[in-house]
Amino acid sequence: MALIEIAHLSKTFGSGQQQVSALQDVSLKIEKGEIFGIIGLSGAGKSTLVRCINLLERPESGQILFEGQNLMTLSPKKLRQQRRNISMIFQSFNLLEQRTALDNICFPLELTGVGRKAAKAKAMELLEMVGLPDKANAYPVQLSGGQKQRIAIARALASDPQVLLCDEATSALDPQTTESILALLQKINKERGITVIIITHQMSVIEQICHRVAILDHGEVAEVGAVEQVFSNPRTNAGRRLVSPVKALPVSHWDGPVARLAFNGSMVEEPVIASLAAKKQILVSILGADTRNVDGKIFGTMLISLPAEPQQKQTALEFLNSYQGVTAEEVRGHV
Repeated sequence: MALIEIAHLSKTFGSGQQQVSALQDVSLKIEKGEIFGIIGLSGAGKSTLVRCINLLERPESGQILFEGQNLMTLSPKKLRQQRRNISMIFQSFNLLEQRTALDNICFPLELTGVGRKAAKAKAMELLEMVGLPDKANAYPVQLSGGQKQRIAIARALASDPQVLLCDEATSALDPQTTESILALLQKINKERGITVIIITHQMSVIEQICHRVAILDHGEVAEVGAVEQVFSNPRTNAGRRLVSPVKALPVSHWDGPVARLAFNGSMVEEPVIASLAAKKQILVSILGADTRNVDGKIFGTMLISLPAEPQQKQTALEFLNSYQGVTAEEVRGHV
């Protein structure tokens, strides 16, 4: 049984001619202990979905099952109790400015009746875990963005949750700080077995730490699967839009056929494009690329031109697909 099962969820805002459908028949299963990513462009419904999981937003229809229990049928008291198992961190940190870092972490413990001494001891333990034991008496105004997010994570962990919801938790941070926060979330997932659900519009976040990913498009689930599977071979236009190079020349600006290459761990020392020229005497142009070298392996995507002659085009695609960790497909006018 999945830890969280979302079944046929729909959510609208407004009424009449002003009504907007934010989510339409969304169904997902999230397993215990995984890091699950939900990605989409702005307006795709990501933040609405994550707020529906703990019923900060109540959907019009569908079910949200946590360990088999439908949260939508719970009384307000029992729902509050279950929410302790599903903590949330936000893009804007949401720290209490008049409280120190230590007192921010103590706050949810105080609300549940934990004594001051026990709450302080636990808060200090969590400050140690997030790497900020020296910031116990600092106020939010004295902290950097990354430090504020670490305090917010510690506060979210104070109730010993089973699930940590991260709503664009790194989008306000610089790349280096983002990487350190993602490493912290990985550590929490591995050491504490906490299921992490990450809402983001950043491909790099999904690639770095998620096990599986769901792509949202206009309030609907476009596709779901293992990160490497979805990124190397997206099955939908929404998936292709997300994984194609953002700096690429639009396909419509190129006269001939175009291919998208997805690199999912191919070795750096394998010169794929150069080998195509040397071994098959087929020359192609690189129209755009968004690739990264991770531990000597290439991850990311590239757009290239293809020969107009059908046999040469087929030969090029077959040659490129022969490389381990490389998937090549003709994009036929769309990316």
